[in-house]
Order: sequence, then C-alpha cells, then structure tokens
Amino acid sequence: MKKTLAALVGSILILSACSAGNEEQPAEEAAPETEQENTEQAAGSSDMSSADLIESAVENSEGITSYEARQSFKITMPEEESTIRTIMTYGGQNELKLSVNNNGDIITHYMVEGDHFMYRDNEIVDTEETVEIEGSDYETIVSALQNYPEGEVSELDEGYALTIKIDDISGFSSFIDEETLSDIESAESINGTIQLYFDAEYKFTGSELKADLVNEGEEITIHSTVDYTNIDKVDMIEKPHNMSE
Repeated sequence: MKKTLAALVGSILILSACSAGNEEQPAEEAAPETEQENTEQAAGSSDMSSADLIESAVENSEGITSYEARQSFKITMPEEESTIRTIMTYGGQNELKLSVNNNGDIITHYMVEGDHFMYRDNEIVDTEETVEIEGSDYETIVSALQNYPEGEVSELDEGYALTIKIDDISGFSSFIDEETLSDIESAESINGTIQLYFDAEYKFTGSELKADLVNEGEEITIHSTVDYTNIDKVDMIEKPHNMSE
C-alpha cells in the first residue's frame, strides 16, 4: 500500500509523471520541517466561484513555462512513517531537473534535449530509462486545474485558497489516472481535503493535501504540499560539468 500511496500523492500534487513515485529532493536542498508558506489559514470566505478563480489562473499562466516546485509528502502508518521531498526545476529552455530525497537516498535527475541523466554522490548513474517531460511546463500544469471539481474559495491575507473535499474513492477521479485509481479501490474509507493556493493576482502557487485512509483495517494518514516559486524566472538549468553537451 505504501508504494501505491506514493504514486497517488505524486499524481494529486500536479507534478508530472516523472516526479511521481519514489523520487525525492536532495538533503542539502530539502524543504524545512516547518509548514510550507502555502499552508496559511484562510482569512475568510469569498464571493468568487472556484471556476472563476481557476479561469483567471489559467489566463495568467499563458506562455509561462519555467518554475521551481518544492514538494513534500508524509505517509504515516501504524508501524511506519515515511517523508519524501523533491525539488523540481523546469527551465525556460525546456530542460528539467528533479532532485529527490527518498528517506535519505538522494538522486538528482536531469532531462535535457531528450536525454536522461541520473546523479548520486556527484557520479553519473547508468540508466536506459527515457523520461517524457512534455506537459511539465507551468502553463500545462495550471491548465490541468480545470479538471478539478468545484470547491469553496476563501480569501487569504495575500491571495486565495480553493478547498475541495474528498470523502470517497470517486472524489479522486479528477486528480489521478485510471490505473492509480484502480490501485486504491480497496481502501475502505477516505476522508480529506485538497487545497489549491493562488496569490492576489490569481497566480497558482501550490497545493496541500490532507487525507485519512483505511485499507484492510489499517489507518493511513497522508500530508502533502507543493510550493511553486521562481515562476517565469528560470532561464537555464545549471548542469554538472561532466554532463555531455
């Protein structure tokens, strides 16, 4: 079930397929243990509809490709706890860097000009894996928010939060693909929320998922966050000196 939840969280947090699964961010770049900036409390309700908020975010994302996304998700089970962190950087030259800290196992991925390079301890790790980064740009990520169900919009001190409740398996259908959905159908109950965050100019800045699941009598809690920063400000990704041109 742990592997399934990792895939589930990766899908829900709107990162591309190459970041879903068991990849994470390097320890030296790991997000702090404190709450991410997007987890601030809502200041009050808003008259804006969720559809209008997302439409504005989509309009503001047109032509934007680059960003940095810091992702963290924590899975808590009765006898085990796992925290995974990643930093994904998408450059203006359609290059992608994904740094992963999987419970201390640190790997950094580079996807450049169709080639995939993996690094561990500053050494290249051999791989024949091909990773498709199409759809990982900021505009495409924000456009995918239109597939989400309606929710409640709240005003924050410096923006907005859209809260979507999840209380059964069908609630995940808008967030994940059919294959992942079939993997969690055995869960006896699901109760949680996903919040999407936007700044005062309706720019999408991240998400937070909190959910409690019961599977085969086992209680599982997941808490995940993604923060998007440096939006439209990443020109090129600095590559290791030993990477082939």
